[in-house]
Amino acid sequence: MRCRYRDFLYTPRHAELLHLRRKESVQLTARFAAFFTLVLLALVPIWDGAYGNGFWQSQAVIMRLLVMGIAVVVLLNRAVSSKWRRRAPYLPMLFLVIAAALLCGFSGLDLAASPKMLTSHSFLLLGIVVLIAIMPLTLAEAGIMVSPIIVLLFFGAQGPVAGGYVPVEMILPVLLPLAVMAAMVQLYRTIVAAQEIAIDPLTGVYTRAFGMEMLRLNFEAAYRKRSPLTVAFVDLDDFKKINDQFGHDYGDRILEEAGRNLAHRFRSTDLVIRWGGEEFLVILPDLTLARANEVMHRVMAPGLADLANGLTQQASYGLAERIEDVISQPHNLIDLADQRMYDAKKRHDREQIVADGLSGRKISGAAATTSSARAADASKVVNQTVN
Repeated sequence: MRCRYRDFLYTPRHAELLHLRRKESVQLTARFAAFFTLVLLALVPIWDGAYGNGFWQSQAVIMRLLVMGIAVVVLLNRAVSSKWRRRAPYLPMLFLVIAAALLCGFSGLDLAASPKMLTSHSFLLLGIVVLIAIMPLTLAEAGIMVSPIIVLLFFGAQGPVAGGYVPVEMILPVLLPLAVMAAMVQLYRTIVAAQEIAIDPLTGVYTRAFGMEMLRLNFEAAYRKRSPLTVAFVDLDDFKKINDQFGHDYGDRILEEAGRNLAHRFRSTDLVIRWGGEEFLVILPDLTLARANEVMHRVMAPGLADLANGLTQQASYGLAERIEDVISQPHNLIDLADQRMYDAKKRHDREQIVADGLSGRKISGAAATTSSARAADASKVVNQTVN
């Protein structure tokens, strides 16, 4: 996962990692904004006199109660369904922005509203804009978020947006661009922090700790949808001998190239994880064992890295699937795929592994002739190995 300019424009290009981290931050800020709204609107009547001067029948006070109700719903995390919270985590905050903008607009038209009441509503709007600035938003999301305030300023150009002691029609045009830029800075910081925590610096794939978290989330999602979920455990062949013969720097280059090729050859929804040393874990959502085996065979066939002897680094793998293998826990899925990978290594001698396309070693003489004769049955042998 790299930080590109298009990552600041809209969300579909973001990796699952960034979606997860952004969602947590955006929703937490929205709930904090809801708490701020409740506290402010509950306390300012003591200052602006709404509790004692008969303003409870006014349009502004009714709008206050409605905004407080919206804040309660957001604070309880019930503003939108869980499905929409995953797709558009900024929606609860957007509801608060719309509510605050409507409160300022309608109270400005209420002849019964005092200057102190209008000022308190201006404080609410300014406070929400400041909170937008600390949310990791893309340019598209930030534009949607501030659009209700821009509409408020447009219609308020004929007169004061909200009277009182704070000229928000002068402050907001300056504060809004700053808030949008600050939100994008927060997005950049989120991307960098996610890379440092979850991306292995050598191979460029996900780390083991983050991979376990993503496996748990994918396992729960597959269970809810009753869909297949396959895990592939990949181990580079003869990697210890490569380190012993050529040194660890050469081995690191092989690992780097193998990780890069694995990451590029799978779908965007698949997750490649460095499990440890020369071992990788691949999460394949919505794939059965048979389909996953076809994908893995195609990915492994070209090799994962170029070796000094002119051949390519190959790997052995094992597969396990949630439904077909009757797995109820994510870690059991990994254990089974790991065991099948080791069974594959033990079951076949060196010549047969070469025939299956799982090793980069050379063979000669009669062994090479035998391997060529069995190459046509390679996919069948692989299927038997991993299933």
